[in-house]
Amino acid sequence: MHALCEEWARTVPHFRYVPVVSSATPDDQWQGRSGFVHHAVMEDMPDLSGYQVYACGAPVMVDAARADFTTRCKLPADEFYADAFTSEADLAAPLTSAPD
Repeated sequence: MHALCEEWARTVPHFRYVPVVSSATPDDQWQGRSGFVHHAVMEDMPDLSGYQVYACGAPVMVDAARADFTTRCKLPADEFYADAFTSEADLAAPLTSAPD
């Protein structure tokens, strides 16, 4: 839905679209930003003290964003809202267990 988001960025006031691909490969020929999306947010908005954050995604991503935004970007802890979820791909991954 990249094209739709680009259209919104052109037509909706105060709407900004910054696509970030977490693990692009050379075969993808991705020319945009890459890495963790919350790192891109931190680069663009290092002071989140006057904002609210609504995040969704894998628990590890949500937890990392919460920790970084609150400790490094001055986001008040009570202004971070999240819906962490596990995808079918996460469920299909082999489980690792702690050694006995």
